[in-house]
Amino acid sequence: MTPKAALLALAVTFASWSIATAQTPAPAKRTPAPPPVPFHVLINTTTLAGLPRITIPATDEAGHTNKYTGVSLHDLLVKEGAPTGAPVRALAMLSYVLISASDGYHVLFTLPELDPSYTDHLAVIADQVDGVPFKDAGPYRLIVPFEKRQARWVRNLTAVDLQNITPP
Repeated sequence: MTPKAALLALAVTFASWSIATAQTPAPAKRTPAPPPVPFHVLINTTTLAGLPRITIPATDEAGHTNKYTGVSLHDLLVKEGAPTGAPVRALAMLSYVLISASDGYHVLFTLPELDPSYTDHLAVIADQVDGVPFKDAGPYRLIVPFEKRQARWVRNLTAVDLQNITPP
């Protein structure tokens, strides 16, 4: 092939690529799945009834390892209608769980932080430590054993809310 023929073949190839690209329509904008329906649930024996009970070891701030018994926070969220697994994407990634205590203390988790398809960690709504009901600070506590600091361990747990952030 002569240099002129090679140059002509290259020019035709580039021209056909630019024509093909110009004729390709932009992909349609996908409509994201709607966010989860918000809810507010009070923590009591009725709310937790029927959920599987679990016992986990956790070390408190004083360095004592105890066994906490209760229900998985994730199981409660699913019971109340929160998405789990593959549906935790798109706008569900902007959902958060607000934990409230009777003394006005609040902590926050994103929904994926509590979903087993994203993490192996559990947060537990406990009503017993070492097989004995809590004596002080309310009947329910949130135990988050995977965290280095216990700022999201909540005493006097009273409510769980699922809310959504609206993107800008």
